[in-house]
Amino acid sequence: MKDQWIGVLDCNNFFVSCERLFRPDLKDKPVVVLSSNDGCVVARSQEIKDINVPMGVPYFQIKDILKNADATVFSSHFALYRDVSRRVFSVMRDVLDDVEQYSVDEAFFKIDDNPLESARGLKEIVEQRVGIPVSIGVSSTKTLAKFANGIAKKGTGVAVLDRDSWLKKAPRAPLASIWGVGGKSEMHYKKAGLLTAADLIELDSDRVRALFGVVGSRLQAELSGRPVYGKETRLEPQKSVMSSRSFAESVDDVQVLKDAISYHLRHAAADIRAMKSLATRMRISIQPGRHSDFFLHGKTKELVLTTPSNDTISLLKIAEETVDELYEEGVPYKKAGVVLSGLVPAGAGQQSLFTEGSTDQENPLLQVVDSLNGQSGQELILIGSRLKTKKWQTRRESRSPAYTTNWRDVATVKAK
Repeated sequence: MKDQWIGVLDCNNFFVSCERLFRPDLKDKPVVVLSSNDGCVVARSQEIKDINVPMGVPYFQIKDILKNADATVFSSHFALYRDVSRRVFSVMRDVLDDVEQYSVDEAFFKIDDNPLESARGLKEIVEQRVGIPVSIGVSSTKTLAKFANGIAKKGTGVAVLDRDSWLKKAPRAPLASIWGVGGKSEMHYKKAGLLTAADLIELDSDRVRALFGVVGSRLQAELSGRPVYGKETRLEPQKSVMSSRSFAESVDDVQVLKDAISYHLRHAAADIRAMKSLATRMRISIQPGRHSDFFLHGKTKELVLTTPSNDTISLLKIAEETVDELYEEGVPYKKAGVVLSGLVPAGAGQQSLFTEGSTDQENPLLQVVDSLNGQSGQELILIGSRLKTKKWQTRRESRSPAYTTNWRDVATVKAK
């Protein structure tokens, strides 16, 4: 029987790599990607890490540092990142039989033999077809593959960790560096005198279970080379869709709040239409800033829909009435959001006795709206918008073009 190896592919500095994909002039240059509303740092190139800019630091605190480093700053462009992610995993599935996506930039896979050769081949194919750099770690378990991936990132981009190599590294591998260990769990291990991976491997298994329960036992098994975490094959259907953001500036005009709620509802409803689902519940929320004197004046209301729906027009009417009910004059609101939940497949929604017509019939007008907005890569048709002001909208002053999702933004090359 052939040995089975578990690998993990991780896209290096993923958001930064997506931005560099269409900006080759930024290779080896300092690059930062900011969170929604341009609030804080969510991705850093190695050059930014080298000048000790931490993850999550508020942008306003490091503007001068980034300017002095001649760094390029991007607002988050999640549509671009999702599309590049889809391309990476599509290539992986073309090459491999057994792939499990773990996050937007990471996936586990299995190979039977020649782990180093197979990993190098996969890295080459992904980087050639997609264009972003990746690192691959391979070992006997998911936990050890993640550890190997850390080695790969510091080296050639590929690392295979066999049993002998791991046993040499385990005494020098802090438990805090192991996948799944952090925060409270790290403190629990420290209190028991366990500081390294080798400490946990060598502890009696009954003692491990008594001290740390099933989680500790599973970790010990994985570190010992015995796979515990198998492939996650069962996919739960999505149960809700949320659209919510903080405002660039506080607002106290109810009509502006309705604009914001309309924006979020349009996007959430379009998402569930694309999923061919209907919502049975809707939650509307308007909130002041967390540090505002009006913090306790935030309000949320969840409504059970009489008829399951994904119809923007009918849902907007309910949402706007709800905003009128929640709104309090004089409160500076800083955030609004919509959650459509209790999703059921279109065709499975129970019809109300008091509602005429079928819930399963799609509104042809919304089909046209979705098609036009999708083709343009932006909202051409704004159902429910009063166009009062844009000051509630998210800051994204440095967002890159929609290179892969908008024909008008497709990069062009001209020969001289």
